[in-house]
Amino acid sequence: MRKLIALLLMLALLAGLVSTAAAKTAYTLDIYWIANKDDAAIRAGVEDAINAYLTELYESRQVTANMQVSFHLVPWDPAWTEQAIGALMNDEKIDLIFTADWEGYVQEIQERKLVPLGDLLDNFGSGILASLPADFLEGVKYNGQIYGIPTNKELCVPTGLIVNKTAAAQIGWDPDKDPVRTTEELEPYLAKYKALYPDKYPYLMEQGRWSDEPWGHDWIGLPGDVLSMKFAMDENGKYDETVYSIYETELQEAHIRLMYRWAQLGYIAPDAATYDYNGIFGTGDFLVFTQPLKGNGIKSTEMYAANKAAGVPEFECTEITLQELYKVTCQAGGSMFAIPKSCKKKDVAMQYLNLMHSDATLVNLMLFGQEGVNYIKVNDTQVELVEAANWYGLHGGAWTVGDTALQYVLTSEKPDKNILLQEYGNDAPKTASYGFRFNKKPVKEIVDAMEAVVEEFKLPLMVGAVDPDDPEKGIEAFRKALKEAGIDELKREVEDQYEIWTIETKK
Repeated sequence: MRKLIALLLMLALLAGLVSTAAAKTAYTLDIYWIANKDDAAIRAGVEDAINAYLTELYESRQVTANMQVSFHLVPWDPAWTEQAIGALMNDEKIDLIFTADWEGYVQEIQERKLVPLGDLLDNFGSGILASLPADFLEGVKYNGQIYGIPTNKELCVPTGLIVNKTAAAQIGWDPDKDPVRTTEELEPYLAKYKALYPDKYPYLMEQGRWSDEPWGHDWIGLPGDVLSMKFAMDENGKYDETVYSIYETELQEAHIRLMYRWAQLGYIAPDAATYDYNGIFGTGDFLVFTQPLKGNGIKSTEMYAANKAAGVPEFECTEITLQELYKVTCQAGGSMFAIPKSCKKKDVAMQYLNLMHSDATLVNLMLFGQEGVNYIKVNDTQVELVEAANWYGLHGGAWTVGDTALQYVLTSEKPDKNILLQEYGNDAPKTASYGFRFNKKPVKEIVDAMEAVVEEFKLPLMVGAVDPDDPEKGIEAFRKALKEAGIDELKREVEDQYEIWTIETKK
């Protein structure tokens, strides 16, 4: 009996020594993750929990890589550009880094800071390939190569309206039974709301967003979308692949004039260019709010949970989608993790990425932290946060973490939210330009000049704050400034690159 006890003690000691040795010889992945803020103490606790789990996976031979993680939570710009992109460009040790089309994906590839992932994906990405729809991987390619692994989330995000259904009922409108089909059709309802609440502004906009615009939003990442393409097929099922200078079109001018007229009627706040639209949404003092939507009322639920002000009476929201569903490039590449060339063990980094798309325990450790410490599990799918140790509020969010189908959701969200997100628009067609990414490098000076012009003119015009006929700040002044900044040369460069891309993709 004593020999048996001694043997068991020895085995336990050896197991402990193996675990300690594993931790000492593990490769630490430095992961740069976009974030709201950092809290060193909370982060350290989550890292310890994830590292213990990774050691368990390694010792049980569920993974071949002996790895640990160290998260670098970097806030949004300007901090992200200064700290994360600065470290990337200086070839500092980074093993995984968040990237996105809107954040600089193409530029990072052009600077040769990200590695192509084809072979790594084939050899170590079986979970990714099994779960991530092919359209996602097709949509993030640049020059035929995959440089980032996208979050498995919604691929269609049409623009539409969040409607304050409680306010709508007060003016005799049931938006679920009688939805508007265009922005213009809102006018009689806005007029009724304004008559009922003279001191309130019924039409909320996020940065001048146009709910039924015909252009592909954030089409190629140019300032203000000054050049874009119509994303939807026409009535004959044909795509218009013309590159438009949108502020020179009658369509854009008509919308700008409508916004100015609505502002004069008091439907839009006079300071809408600097308006706290999320804060106003939280008070319920609005009728409609232009927003990118995710289907099934998910966006309005998220907005309500995030912004409803304390003490404000409950109000109900519904949604109206005003754009057709299409799969677009900027959504495929809207949230990715990439492996920088400075990573010393790229195979290990890819194995971790693979776990983010195949291992629910790891995904939820990354998203919510430790159960019982950072969150409380309420049922099989929903959790409540522990506010004193809220890891969920620090990092970039659920949309940055692997496969959303593996994630728990908050109790304020629908239990099947993530499945609904992934299924939304599954059968939607792809735009004609799906996968096209514009290389700004040859015209960088023009793009920079365009940024300054857009900064001066776009937002005041799009929110109705400036008379479209104003000789200094109106539409013609905007068009003249765009011409002087080089919009025609920029358009020719986009057309040339698009033609080459079209030929290459049809081979």
